[in-house]
Amino acid sequence: MDSQAVGDIYAGALESEKLYVHLGISSYENGVQEIERSKKILINVDLDLAYSSEKLVNLHIILMYLLAHENDLQAMALEKNYVSTDSIEKALMFDLMSGILDSEVRELGAFMDNLQADIVDAHNKISSCRHLREFSTKMEEKLHDSKESLKHSQRQIFEVKVQLAKFQGTVFAFKSDNGEIDKALELSENGQLSNLNAKSNMQMAKQQRHLLRMLEKSLAREIDLEKKLAEARQNEEELKLKLHHTEKVAFHMEEAAEVVWGRFLEAENASVALMGISKELVGQLQLVKFNMNSAIQREIQLKVKHEDCIEQLKEKDIALEKLESSNAEYIAQSAEVFTLREKVDFLEEKLKESQFQLNNANACNEASQEQLSEMENIIESLKESIYNAESRAESAEAKATQLTETNMELTEELNFHKGSTSNTEKKIGLLEKQSRELEIQLQHAKASTEASQEQQNMLYSAIWDMETLIEDLKSKVSNAESKIETAEEQCVLLSESNLELSNELSFLRGRIEFLEMSLDQANSTKLESAKEINVRTKFIKDMAMQLATERVRIQKQLNNLTKENTILVEKLRIAKIMYNNIDGDNKEILFSKSDAISATCAKTYEEAVTGSLDKSLQAAIASLLFNTLLFNFKWLDKPSEEAPIRETKMRSSFSENSADVKVSKSKALKKVETRHSSRICIFMAIFVLLLSVSAIYLFNQNFQFGFDGQLSSWP
Repeated sequence: MDSQAVGDIYAGALESEKLYVHLGISSYENGVQEIERSKKILINVDLDLAYSSEKLVNLHIILMYLLAHENDLQAMALEKNYVSTDSIEKALMFDLMSGILDSEVRELGAFMDNLQADIVDAHNKISSCRHLREFSTKMEEKLHDSKESLKHSQRQIFEVKVQLAKFQGTVFAFKSDNGEIDKALELSENGQLSNLNAKSNMQMAKQQRHLLRMLEKSLAREIDLEKKLAEARQNEEELKLKLHHTEKVAFHMEEAAEVVWGRFLEAENASVALMGISKELVGQLQLVKFNMNSAIQREIQLKVKHEDCIEQLKEKDIALEKLESSNAEYIAQSAEVFTLREKVDFLEEKLKESQFQLNNANACNEASQEQLSEMENIIESLKESIYNAESRAESAEAKATQLTETNMELTEELNFHKGSTSNTEKKIGLLEKQSRELEIQLQHAKASTEASQEQQNMLYSAIWDMETLIEDLKSKVSNAESKIETAEEQCVLLSESNLELSNELSFLRGRIEFLEMSLDQANSTKLESAKEINVRTKFIKDMAMQLATERVRIQKQLNNLTKENTILVEKLRIAKIMYNNIDGDNKEILFSKSDAISATCAKTYEEAVTGSLDKSLQAAIASLLFNTLLFNFKWLDKPSEEAPIRETKMRSSFSENSADVKVSKSKALKKVETRHSSRICIFMAIFVLLLSVSAIYLFNQNFQFGFDGQLSSWP
């Protein structure tokens, strides 16, 4: 019954969900249809707006024409003395055009009102389809654009209406002026023109002012009324939209309330059905709890065994962690080797740089020596040129002394021959010429001596400069020699450090090889230990399974023996009942026989149970002890077998290295021995634990059976 009720509830829930989905689909389809209708309305509105904008452009052209002719009319209205037929025709045309424009503007205003109503209708339809967000947003944007264009066109129509009102005022003024002129003509015929003109002018001016004021007031009232009308229409539209939204919200709320009420009724029915199911489940839960308690007791026993296995695994994990620590030490040593290699590379680069500097210094020294040799050659050539210049100067001075002497002689001869004849005058002219030439030669000699002195000064200054240069070069050469000496010393130091580093490198390479070998051996031992651990764990699991199977088998045997015991007790009871009517002696004999039979049955039962348990437990414990001893002996034998192999490898690989390598060997051997000793201690501890566990287990098994032949407790 309960299952049927639950099925009916689920069926009702499915039907309600189907109805809800159907309603949702139908509402979606209705929304799409309304959006399509509103799209069509918006397209028509856009077309009508385009038509109205074109019509407004045409009306603006007419308005511009009227504005152009308005000034002419105003001028004609001011000219009160004479009115021609052309002006009257123009006034009539102006009046007709303004009337046509007024009628067209009114039609456009009515058309705009219809468009506004269509836009409001489309807005209502779009707002009813808010659940279709993408479509509704696009349509609302289009509506907003069309509303703005409609407002713009309405403003233009309002401006045209204002201009039309002004045009009507001008036409009215022109008509009033024209009427005054006609009256004036009639009065002039009668001879009463002067008085009437003044009165009529005053009255017409007052009437015009009054009319203009009235027109302005009426226009202001019309503008205010139109504004109020537009505001009222907008308020009406907003109120309609709010009403529409509230109606939709109320409708949706009613639908939601109906759905919730239906679900509430379904939930009540389901709760009634589920209460019956829960009562049945409570009974089943109580049974499950009873079974769970028995299972928990079994689980506790298994947890104890599991904890023993976990302790063994922890000990194995400790051994693995030690191996990982040795690996980490090796990694640290390899990092130190890498840093030493980097230092060696850096020192080699420094050595190369110092050699390069030495070569540069040697090249500079050779270049300075070549410059010194060139400068010495230049100094020797300058000394030769100085010697030549001095010799030339001495010869020039000797020539100058000779010329001065000859000049003195010639002057004496001139003074001697001044009083001679004309023949001597020619000689005097020749002598004067010779004296002039000699003076010129003297001047040349003086100039040459001055030039030679200047050359001497230049040579002395050049020699001084060369001496300073030579001193600078000597100082540079001495500096270069000192640098060469320091570089040679650095080279010696670098060569010594290079030798030390090469020795360290060789030592470190040997150490790295040894560490790599030890790492390989550690990895191999790690793999072997992992394999052994896996084998031992598998063996322990198999032994646990065997113990479980033995336990089940013993329990079955116990059950069978208990059944046999009950059968024998029933047989004895039947035998007692059968022989109740027999004599006393016979009864005593029978009872003694029955007691002997029951005692023998109990003894056989006890012997069978204890024998089977002892055999199974002894076999299991013996196999465990044997396997652990084998495992320990294997681990004890392995290092003894591996030790000579390692020693031979170490001797072959490190026979060429120094005493530092031997120290590292001894350290590594000590580490290996400590590892083996730690392993031996671990396995001995495991062996002692196994022995203690087996002894406790046997002790508990002995005390589980009573001495009166009855089983006290069995888990």
